[in-house]
Amino acid sequence: MAETDLIRSFIAIPLSAPIKASVAAIQDRLKPSLPDIRWAKPESLHLTLHFFGDIDEENLEKAAAVMVSIESLFSPFLMTLSGVGAFPSPKRSRVLWLGIKCNKMRALHSALTGGLIECGFNCDKRPFNPHITLGRIRGRAQDLRHILSPERNTVAGEMTVDSLTLFESRLLPTGAEHRPRQTITFTAD
Repeated sequence: MAETDLIRSFIAIPLSAPIKASVAAIQDRLKPSLPDIRWAKPESLHLTLHFFGDIDEENLEKAAAVMVSIESLFSPFLMTLSGVGAFPSPKRSRVLWLGIKCNKMRALHSALTGGLIECGFNCDKRPFNPHITLGRIRGRAQDLRHILSPERNTVAGEMTVDSLTLFESRLLPTGAEHRPRQTITFTAD
């Protein structure tokens, strides 16, 4: 198979327009203090549940089938976006994130990854840590405890999670462009 036949893709929860605007406001507030960050574009913000990397069309279809298989297991639910932090830690910051508070998120992630594993996909063995990536540090890790500590309780808002989307991600000189390939809507009563 030619490398051009591979499609960079991931499954994610799209964010609502009001949440994207709220996250952009948090980014704008942090930008003057953090000049060495490559900030995520507000229009591209999402909550990744599984990143595939480059996969072929056949595996994209398998991933879409897994999504369809779980859509009737969940009804829409609320999640709260709050708390700014960093991976691997605020002392050695590489990635800035906005946290997710939601009791049902782990069950959704578990159902999705369980189905993906059954179809032969490799899934991350680390514990799931739901978050929205705000930006990535350029260069070496930085100690941002003094900047992030006051942001621990920052709240971006609350939104209803009612769908999952399989995205194709194209890397362009202007940054990644995410195109929806398939979306499922939760249908449980």
